[in-house]
Amino acid sequence: MSVRRRSRGGNRLRRILLLFTTLILLVGVIYLIWFSPIFEIKEVEISGEDLIANLDVETIKGQNIFFWKIDPNIFDGSHRVAEVTVDKEFLKRKVIITLLARQKYTIWCFNKEDVCYWVDEKGFIFSEAPNLEGSLNLRIIKDSSERKLSLGDQVLEDELFKNLVLAITFMEDLNIEQEEIVIGDLKFKEAVARVKSGPDIYFSLMLDPSFAQNVVKSLRQSGEWNAINYLDLRVPNRAYYNN
Repeated sequence: MSVRRRSRGGNRLRRILLLFTTLILLVGVIYLIWFSPIFEIKEVEISGEDLIANLDVETIKGQNIFFWKIDPNIFDGSHRVAEVTVDKEFLKRKVIITLLARQKYTIWCFNKEDVCYWVDEKGFIFSEAPNLEGSLNLRIIKDSSERKLSLGDQVLEDELFKNLVLAITFMEDLNIEQEEIVIGDLKFKEAVARVKSGPDIYFSLMLDPSFAQNVVKSLRQSGEWNAINYLDLRVPNRAYYNN
């Protein structure tokens, strides 16, 4: 009986010592991660910092590298930033912040307000732009609707802008050089491309115009392309033109 009691007592003591050791280690790890300066950020590297004016590097240094996250509020008013990536090098206690700029897809001019903006490939207004005439290898949209938009707005609903992009792609794939694309009253959901050395092209912002590629190729091959006044692609799978 006495031997068994000592054995049980020894097992209990070992369990207590193991639990105590585990607790000490856990407290030590918590102290190192939460309170020790060993994980404080010492270096910050920023790529694309010209896209934003109010990013203070000194406020980042000294923070815990495990728990620090970039504050999204610092991008308020900076519409040129499309994406932010953050990489952490824990051994060097270094944070690398990469800011990616929005890409200029088209110049969008509001005739009523006499103002133009750069718009990205998703239809997001992110910067003021010059009011240019002619293509100059740029995509220029002239919007005569009654809307008043500004930085941070979407120029069109997603589906309408998607089809506008398809219309632009349609012309670029066929090497049709347009001077500008005109959008009027949005209740009609239409756009007109003013083409250099060719007819005006009427698009529906509700349709993918790719069905008419062979029509354009045929008109060019027959020599009729420069003789017609307009090409109307506003009806699904139908192309109308007028001589």
